[in-house]
Amino acid sequence: MTDFLTADTNLPSYMMFPRFLLDMEINETAKMLYMILLDRARLSQKNEGWSDTNGHVFLYFTIEALAEVLHKSQMTVKTALAVLEKQELIFRKRQGPGHPNRIYVKIPKETLSNTDRILSSRQTENCPIDRQDSF
Repeated sequence: MTDFLTADTNLPSYMMFPRFLLDMEINETAKMLYMILLDRARLSQKNEGWSDTNGHVFLYFTIEALAEVLHKSQMTVKTALAVLEKQELIFRKRQGPGHPNRIYVKIPKETLSNTDRILSSRQTENCPIDRQDSF
């Protein structure tokens, strides 16, 4: 059963989808994977022990676990990770045989400086308009 969203509706847990991904020419699996990794990195940000000596936040996520979360094959996950690495959206550091790679999630510098401009330019698109209820 579903219900209409109201001002008082409690939202289910969700992940943030960065706007810059909409403009990137990467496949949907890579975009979803980045969103999942960013969500996990945000958790690492909040907890002690998940940053290296340079202060860079990292996370661990096995290929198997990512495949399960995404409902994709391990090969598809490996391909998507390679895409993200090629686009410099992640950096993987090997931890040795039998250990998962340390994954660093990266944010494009140009998106950090353009965030305010992008939000203000799109703000007008979401302004309410006068109209009759369509229900």
